[in-house]
Amino acid sequence: MRATRINLAKEIGQDLLRYKWHLLLTLFTVSSALAVIVITQGTRQFTSEYNELMAEQDRLDIEWRHLLLEQNTLMEHSRIEALARENLGMQRPAPSQEKLVTQQ
Repeated sequence: MRATRINLAKEIGQDLLRYKWHLLLTLFTVSSALAVIVITQGTRQFTSEYNELMAEQDRLDIEWRHLLLEQNTLMEHSRIEALARENLGMQRPAPSQEKLVTQQ
């Protein structure tokens, strides 16, 4: 009995040619899987960036509200009047001292 030697490279090549549709579908499946991986990674990065931006927006909104409260507090008439009396020595004029200025 004599053993015949089979050329493995030739057999693989013939199988690939014989089942070329299977090979093509396999390549499409693998490339589709790689595309899903890349798109999923990009989506995760964009979602992470979006969440960071939303947190920044919330922080800025809170800071804006605090600034509005501070501005309203600083603009109260009673506070301005008290500062004028204490720091500048100002006082409200008596009605007899008031003068009305009109423009003609």
